[in-house]
Amino acid sequence: MEINNDSQKNCKSYKYSFIVRFNISRFNYFWKAIDFIACKIKRFAKLYEDTISKEYIREVKLFNISESNNILHIGCGSYPVSAITLSQINGSKVVGIDRDPRAIKQAKKVINKKNLQDKISINIGDGRNYPIKEFDTIIISGGSVPKIEILNYIFNEAKLNCKIIVREIYGASKAVEDCIKLHDNIKIINKIGNHPFPTSKWESFYLIKNC
Repeated sequence: MEINNDSQKNCKSYKYSFIVRFNISRFNYFWKAIDFIACKIKRFAKLYEDTISKEYIREVKLFNISESNNILHIGCGSYPVSAITLSQINGSKVVGIDRDPRAIKQAKKVINKKNLQDKISINIGDGRNYPIKEFDTIIISGGSVPKIEILNYIFNEAKLNCKIIVREIYGASKAVEDCIKLHDNIKIINKIGNHPFPTSKWESFYLIKNC
């Protein structure tokens, strides 16, 4: 089923408030800084992985991601913890994409150092137009922007029964929920809160494309 034009128009016209835009920007800068430090300091990288992977393992269990064979992570960043965690849990093929060429270059170095090239592919790509038909599960990072445009594309182009995991910071998740409500082909299965650091909290939505 195709998404109707009115749904796409209404989603894309959603306007974040100034404070929400500010918080999203702050959230993104925080994670870019964390990724940068992790790429430079090995001991910090281990601490980072140990802390954040617990949140992602929880997602895997509660959202039944372990059954997926092909996973796409939109907005993998320069230290792709999501992809690393998923590849180690069930051996799924994971593709991580990001629009930033510098992040892609660094992420490939991280994957090569861990000898995970056979399980993880890192590609330059935009969540608004990247080919997605082959993927069983699509994860949209909290730092992926513009989030609503990405959602419109995913909801329309993902294959039937695709699992869609959407991460969004507290305070901005209402836009995600409002967009979902405009699409009859998308069903919310579950939603959980994540708070590994006091200054960085987000919600994860587990969605299914059912028609």
